[in-house]
Amino acid sequence: MDGISYRPFRRVDLAAYAAWFDDAEVARRIDFPNADWVAYVMDPASPAHAVVATRSANDIPLAVLQYDEEPDDGISLLIAIHPALRGQGFGKHVLSAFVAHVRGRYTHVDGHIEDDNFASIACVESCGFVRQAKELEDGFLFYRKLLGVGIS
Repeated sequence: MDGISYRPFRRVDLAAYAAWFDDAEVARRIDFPNADWVAYVMDPASPAHAVVATRSANDIPLAVLQYDEEPDDGISLLIAIHPALRGQGFGKHVLSAFVAHVRGRYTHVDGHIEDDNFASIACVESCGFVRQAKELEDGFLFYRKLLGVGIS
């Protein structure tokens, strides 16, 4: 799984990404990428960004990551892994590489995970994310990974 790189999400990626939503688990966990989503993540003035994880040998989207810049210099992250890659440790690899990719630009990475999404919970915990609150917020658990020394 070496060689993960990130590039901006492009309009030409939309058809391949939308096809992932034929998978019931993807469709259950993530909102379908409609025209409003595309406009939101591609607007240069938006706090949101979408990137595609690829292997350096090709440019095929293996994961799509949306991150929204937060007012406290952190980001909130959502990851969609290609359905064919689930259960192979790919999520952990993509998340670890992305954290390294954004380290130095942001103070922390936040994730909000449904309390029954055990694979995602295990993934973020294995990457050093720490659960921030005992109570659920709208059915989601809140995790954070600090990205620097001396950051509170």
